[in-house]
Amino acid sequence: MSNSAKIKTLKSLVSAINFEGKSLISINDLTDDQIYGLFDLALQLEPWNRSSVPLVAGNVMSTLFFQPSTRTRMSFETAMHRLGGSVISEANPMVTSSAAKEESLSDMLKVVSQYANIIVMRHFNDVDARAAAPYSDSPIINGGWGHWEHPTQALLDLYTLYRTYGRIEGLKVCVASADLIEARTGHSMAQGLARLGAKVYLTSPSSRRTPADVIEKINSRGIQVEEVLDQNQDSFNDFISGMDMIYLPGCSAPKGPEAEAFKKVMDNYFVRYETLDKVAKDENRTIYITHTLPRRAGEMDLRIDNSPSQLYFEAIAYSVSIRMALITAILGL
Repeated sequence: MSNSAKIKTLKSLVSAINFEGKSLISINDLTDDQIYGLFDLALQLEPWNRSSVPLVAGNVMSTLFFQPSTRTRMSFETAMHRLGGSVISEANPMVTSSAAKEESLSDMLKVVSQYANIIVMRHFNDVDARAAAPYSDSPIINGGWGHWEHPTQALLDLYTLYRTYGRIEGLKVCVASADLIEARTGHSMAQGLARLGAKVYLTSPSSRRTPADVIEKINSRGIQVEEVLDQNQDSFNDFISGMDMIYLPGCSAPKGPEAEAFKKVMDNYFVRYETLDKVAKDENRTIYITHTLPRRAGEMDLRIDNSPSQLYFEAIAYSVSIRMALITAILGL
């Protein structure tokens, strides 16, 4: 296919997604058709993951990260560069921007949106971030806000699952953590999985279960998810042996005197290599494991890294193409 034909195909896909000029604050800002449209666009953009295609040349992205990030910030910045755009980055705004002088977040977004055509922001307080977002004159992408949502991480993980199986509908996926209250990636992913037809299981301690409002949003669409609470390591590994994928959204382990007690809770959700290996040998199928990263010692057997079950590193390349797709859909062609 000639370059002009490829560009024509991309324009058609972008037009069908119909998301130009819009912000992505929640995974629910996208319809199911738009999510699948982004998958189609990302697939077409994958050949340029390590090169460039100047689809958004002349556009500027601002990355405002009020919390540390490796994968989200770097994949968005890489995606923008691959698309021919430019990036202005603020990786520590509480120290090096006027936020250090007590500038309000709404004022900052109003100002930055005069420089940038699109903004990707990570923030520690989702209430403040959601309140300030309307003050931006440019579209904003939620790069992880508080403990609320991380929609583009969910998009990436949904895309990875789609690329692995060729479908999402009908798959059995367990979202597992010692703390699903604060698992913003788990909140977005559970909603996305359920909407696209996966059978979703949420497993955690009952004291740290998925917030009721997340489950209510899913139920409001006539979809049910199943909570499996208070497991120990044996029952957890027995349970996940029936899954197609285990989704580990990570957790923020406390420091100080509570750390040791939390590690004991984490141990109940430890994914054993032997569990995956037994299913592979007895049933001739693969249970895939993905983790949003960074991971903590004690969340999984590290032998999984070199097994067919590992998807968390495989997803890194997909993170560029799905974010290229999202940027292109928002900025338009």
